[in-house]
Amino acid sequence: MTKSTSLGVCIFAYNEEENIEKCLQSVINSTAVPERLEIKVLVNGTTDKTSEIVKTFSIRYPQVKLVELKLGDKSNAWNEYVYSDINPDCNHFFIDGDNWLPAYALDFIEHNWDLSSCWGVACLPIGVSESLRKFLQDYQLISGNCYGVSSDFIHKIREKNFKIPIGFIGDDSVISYLLQEWVTSSNKQGKVQVISLTGPVIPRVKISVGNIKMLHNRYKRYGVRHLQQEIFYLLGRKNNLEQLPPHSVDMKSFLFQIEFKQFFAVSPIQMLYMPYSVLHIWLTNK
Repeated sequence: MTKSTSLGVCIFAYNEEENIEKCLQSVINSTAVPERLEIKVLVNGTTDKTSEIVKTFSIRYPQVKLVELKLGDKSNAWNEYVYSDINPDCNHFFIDGDNWLPAYALDFIEHNWDLSSCWGVACLPIGVSESLRKFLQDYQLISGNCYGVSSDFIHKIREKNFKIPIGFIGDDSVISYLLQEWVTSSNKQGKVQVISLTGPVIPRVKISVGNIKMLHNRYKRYGVRHLQQEIFYLLGRKNNLEQLPPHSVDMKSFLFQIEFKQFFAVSPIQMLYMPYSVLHIWLTNK
């Protein structure tokens, strides 16, 4: 089924001292043979005790490696992982450090992953709305909380020297697009396989007065993410992904090439943040 018996796991962790140990233990318990796992925890820009917790955990499980990055940016961390000393001949899973996996989840996903036709596998998250799960399944989209890519995909990314722009919000949208539209070949169907029976467990965020600031910041990011994605899709449709700049702030030169209607293709609450999103992209400098 795979070219290698090992399995690469990339865990993104930004200030996750409350969740990272549970996440790591769930990854260890996600396979009957945890010794085959090659786990890298990318602690990016953290200011809490996440690194110390990972170091302590790695004493018991030497297959866990800590990678500390000064820049608190997930897209940069994704690039760092893909171009690091990972095994390119095995499959790789990307997981957020505030999620956790059900027991034997990775074994189940790998067993049901048809590598002959799909370079990517989407694991539908648990703890989100059924409408979101249906949306991901209907459109064969990966969720950034947990997804897998094949060794062939890793090799193709490296061959094309593709990197996600630093500051880009939403690695899942980029990887979904690349899997479906860009890195297909004559013997690939260019789709993502969806595994619906198991996936990452996502802690629910309670709507409360104490969470207003957090939700406010989240919707600001959602608005910026939407416009960044539309610029990315624009370049993809023009077969100009090579023009994708190394940093997201340089994407603003393409901002007003987006079709006008795409500025409104968001939920009603996100529309409230759209003026901020446009100004943020247009005025932000390195």
